Amino acid sequence: MKILVLGIGNILMKDEGVGVRTIEYLQKEDLPQEVELLDGGTSTPLLFPEFAEADYLIVIDAVKGGMSPGSIYRLRLEDLVPPDNSPVSLHDLGLIDALQMASLINKAPQKVLIFGIEPKEIDWGMELSPEVEGCIPKVAKLVREEIKAILNPELRSCEDQPVKS
Repeated sequence: MKILVLGIGNILMKDEGVGVRTIEYLQKEDLPQEVELLDGGTSTPLLFPEFAEADYLIVIDAVKGGMSPGSIYRLRLEDLVPPDNSPVSLHDLGLIDALQMASLINKAPQKVLIFGIEPKEIDWGMELSPEVEGCIPKVAKLVREEIKAILNPELRSCEDQPVKS
């Protein structure tokens, strides 16, 4: 079994880099051997081979959902495409396309989960806003809990409940 935890974002654009910064945070932890951490940067379409090898995919990215900066969203893949079929962001478009390619060869992950973090500022700079930086330990905890639930399905509960902080 392979659980791929993917951080998406541009670290040169402040809060836009929160997915990558969360992967850096998780790299300091002792995670199960089934877990692979990946800094996906902004090149999600190129990650098709990684998706084809993963049984489970957990994505971490900045998501503008209208809540206060640092709010955490727990989303499914279908939540990324609004009713008018326009993706939430260019990252989402690349992610969706890469996962659709994996599906065409029956190699898509069994489950895709997205943890989105509401950004405060997307502008030139490498530092995260205090609100977004402060939520990284919370997101890491949610990722660890999800990994634990994947590896121990009997522990799973409230799987599709949104997370708000």
